[in-house]
Amino acid sequence: MKKYKIFICAGEHSGDFLGSELIKAISKEVGDSGSIIFQGIGGNLMEKEGLIPIFDLSRLSVMGLKDIFTNIVSILSILNKTVLYILAWKPDVVITIDAPEFNLRLSSQIKRKWKTAKIIHYVVPSVWAWREGRTKKMKKNLDHILALLPFEPGFLKRYGISCDFVGHPICADNLPRTRDVISFKKGLEFKSSARIVTILPGSRIGEVKRMLPIFFKVIRLLKKEFPNIEFVCPTPKLVVPTFNYLKSKYNVKITHMDSSMLNSQDFEVMKKSLYACSDMAIATSGTVSLELARGGVPMIICYKTGFFTTFLYKLFVNVKSANLINIITNREDVPEFLFERCTPLNIFKESKKILANRAHSEKQLMASREAIRSLGYGALHPATRAAKSILSYLKRN
Repeated sequence: MKKYKIFICAGEHSGDFLGSELIKAISKEVGDSGSIIFQGIGGNLMEKEGLIPIFDLSRLSVMGLKDIFTNIVSILSILNKTVLYILAWKPDVVITIDAPEFNLRLSSQIKRKWKTAKIIHYVVPSVWAWREGRTKKMKKNLDHILALLPFEPGFLKRYGISCDFVGHPICADNLPRTRDVISFKKGLEFKSSARIVTILPGSRIGEVKRMLPIFFKVIRLLKKEFPNIEFVCPTPKLVVPTFNYLKSKYNVKITHMDSSMLNSQDFEVMKKSLYACSDMAIATSGTVSLELARGGVPMIICYKTGFFTTFLYKLFVNVKSANLINIITNREDVPEFLFERCTPLNIFKESKKILANRAHSEKQLMASREAIRSLGYGALHPATRAAKSILSYLKRN
């Protein structure tokens, strides 16, 4: 039996999850875990599945320009040492996961010194949305790509790049159990007639500082219109202090789901339970739109930033929509308020329509179901499809 040496590099914590699922799926497909050696850069999840780490990904997963500049020497040192390690170990394949700023540089340096190296990248950089010029480097330095979105292989084919659609992990995400939802709702201690609105201001401090004051003004307007309404905001640990400060400053009544008070697994269960009993959600643009779509929650997507960033976005970004539901279906079923349209009054008016008439949201809920099916719901697990694609590529080459 062929003995595989596989090097995997995940540069962010989201990549650690994808990497752990991939290691598990490859081992299952091969059928003999002893015939595979996984080495690379990963976190606790990947290590639990058998990765032998040469660096921990926490040394790479920095946030924001300031952190990047502060850690640039360390990051470049890890990059150079990783290249040297790969050249010495000579794996059958190098699999890079997401984190394109680091991983595309890693791929480039490997190919420069080892032209026959096989490199597969997992998660297509958003070249279909902006910085399309990166496709030249991708074609030169990547042998094969695994796509999460159904339209990405067709886009990359135009540039002669080998790519397989393997599905998005959201389509394999389990919905909460009924007993968990009942227990969660009971714990909220709201009246049985209460309408619940989930507020999702973002996962980065800058986003929360920009978006939460707007959302708080919407809350005040909705409270006047719907006396029996309640608001809940789940926040990741990074933004908890910012949330608490702004909540105190604006003196808004909102139930806070503080992730720093729970382990990550319990927080995820509670968040899914919250979605299951929410009448709607107001969210900052991001992958959370897919979580809400999977949970069947009517949503309003919002985003606002400074003048200069807005100018650059409008100048360079090639897609009109900021949420993946609309991008996948190529329609505008999910309401969005971006940039200058992101005002409390605009968001309030749309929220009022959704809360006053459930039928108003039926079109977007149908679009959400359509998008989740397009992402691979009902097919093989995305990690299994990714493992099959990788092993098939290795057998062909």
